[in-house]
Amino acid sequence: MDEDIGVAEHMEEDVNGDLPDIESLNYDDLDSLSKLQKTQRYTDIMKKVEDALQKGSNMSNQVMVLEDDPEYQLIVECNTLSVDIENEIVIIHNFIRDKYRVKFPELESLVHHPIDYARVVKKIGNEVDLTLVDLEGLLPSAIIMVVSVTASTTSGKPLPQDILQKTIEACDRALTLDA
Repeated sequence: MDEDIGVAEHMEEDVNGDLPDIESLNYDDLDSLSKLQKTQRYTDIMKKVEDALQKGSNMSNQVMVLEDDPEYQLIVECNTLSVDIENEIVIIHNFIRDKYRVKFPELESLVHHPIDYARVVKKIGNEVDLTLVDLEGLLPSAIIMVVSVTASTTSGKPLPQDILQKTIEACDRALTLDA
C-alpha cells in the first residue's frame, strides 16, 4: 500500500515537473515537446532494465515480501515508464503530423499507427515520386498501393530542409522510444 502511494506521488511529481505544460508548448521545438528521454528517471530505469537483463533473474528459494524485491520494484517502475513512453509517442506523433502535413496532407488519414507513420515519413522524406520509395515491409501492400496513388495526386509541397530535418529527428525519437 505504501508503495502505491509512493508511485502515485512520483507520477504526480513527473506530471508537474518533467512533462510539458500544454499551454506553454513551442510546436517548432521538438525538445520542448519531447522531454521524457532526457529525464533522470527515464535514464535510471532504462539503466536498471539493461543491468537486470544482462544479469538475468536470480530467483532463489528464499521467501521474500514481494514489495521488497528489487525486481518487483523495477517492474512497477517500468510499468509507469511504459505509460509515459506511450504518451510521449503520441506527443511526437502529433509533432510529426503537424510538420509533414504540408508535404503529404493525406498520409495521416491513410497510416494511423504512430510508429508506422513515423517509419513511412522517414522513408518518404521529401521524395515527390513515390515509385522511387520502397515501402515494402513497412505497410501492408494494399495500403502501400493507396499511399502511392494518393501521393501522385497530393496537393502537398516539399518541406524546407530545416523542417524536414526536425521531422526526421522526431521520427527517430519516436522509433527509439518504441524500441
